[in-house]
Amino acid sequence: MLVKEILKITRGRLVSGNPDIDIAPPKISTDSRTMMKGGFFIALKGPNFDGDDFVKEAFAKGARGALVAVCKMQLDDKRIIIRVRDTLEALQTIASHHRMKFRIPVIGITGSNGKTTTKEMMWRVLSAKYNVLKNEGTKNNHIGLPLTLLKLESSHDICILEMGMNHRGEIRLLCDIAKPTIAVITNIGPSHLEFTGNLNKIFKAKREILESLCKKSIAILNGDDEYLSKIRNASFDILRFGLEDSNDLQATDISVGRNKIKFVVNGKMGYELNLLGLHNIWNALAAIAVGMRFNISYGSMKRSLFAYKPAYMRLNLRRFNGLAVIDDTYNSNPSSMDCALEALKNYPANARWVVSGDMLELGVHGKDFHRMVGRMVARSNAKGLLTFGRLSKATLSEARNCGMDKDNLWHCSTHGQIAGILRRVAKSGDAVLIKGSRTMKMEEVIKKLKT
Repeated sequence: MLVKEILKITRGRLVSGNPDIDIAPPKISTDSRTMMKGGFFIALKGPNFDGDDFVKEAFAKGARGALVAVCKMQLDDKRIIIRVRDTLEALQTIASHHRMKFRIPVIGITGSNGKTTTKEMMWRVLSAKYNVLKNEGTKNNHIGLPLTLLKLESSHDICILEMGMNHRGEIRLLCDIAKPTIAVITNIGPSHLEFTGNLNKIFKAKREILESLCKKSIAILNGDDEYLSKIRNASFDILRFGLEDSNDLQATDISVGRNKIKFVVNGKMGYELNLLGLHNIWNALAAIAVGMRFNISYGSMKRSLFAYKPAYMRLNLRRFNGLAVIDDTYNSNPSSMDCALEALKNYPANARWVVSGDMLELGVHGKDFHRMVGRMVARSNAKGLLTFGRLSKATLSEARNCGMDKDNLWHCSTHGQIAGILRRVAKSGDAVLIKGSRTMKMEEVIKKLKT
């Protein structure tokens, strides 16, 4: 992408440098610390940093150019410096412009839970036949998604993009940038209620992904979901997956073993997952639906899904000191907590323990949702509950009110205290579920428990 092309699409002003220099989009970065030689730095501004302050560092590491809001460097004709009004908007514009140079399928995935797992399963299924680009980890927002699109090259056949949101309008923005041709919605559940208000508004926010679809597009939806099952639209095809008879892809004959799930799709295709949690059947069905769309053979999909391993801190089974520790510490909301408790319930163990940290971004009903989790734990087969965080006091109180043994209930003030109690009460052969919102850093419990 020539500098003069960037100038045109961003309406920027060339402060210094040659407009005929070619910039490789995969080398565009917003992080001066990881700048590659010959790269191009976009100086974003955040609440606690100003990218313009790091332009000098980017050039010192070999950048050939930078896009800035304010030029704080001494000018040099050999260095390309472009000034724009809004560097974030410029990043998104450049990424969208680059994406439109590739006439390939772009799959957008959103939903309240299961986005990352579905994306990774889908990538594994499709990669058996195609060269597939995906966003790494959870780089699924207004910065991570554009940076992923900039990595598109002529060798790529398909692009898979996880799309996250906190507020209404964010999915629409991501779709304006990425122009997905296939939309996947995993489910609608209580997450980010602090910003969206209620489940119906979450549904409307997630549904924004469908606005970008045209007549040749397809929406792949969880047909068991109360909200998604009601979507009707003649302007694009809809394929539904789930456990109910009304779905196009239906899973039946489900069986659960130790870290293993078996099921049959449409009465003839048997699959096996080396995973915890029945909810992963829905994630796998979405991946199978996309695989069928791209003519991946049943045998190939079966092998790919059997080989799939869970993403870091997402229902990872870890064994040490005789304990089976289910690490689901990446994040938490009421829906994912329900799934995690189901995984714990089905895991063979002498006794089961739950460690639950605060679930954040649930808005004015946060305490009510924490009480609901307390009821869920009390109704499960867990022997004890340890909570952490201000809101989780309501979880513990409700579990006690629902009849859990008060001698097996603890509210803790530190990660170390949680680990200390578990060392005392959890015996060899027991299973422990550890979960909480990202901010609660519940993985620290596991680190302390191991040592």
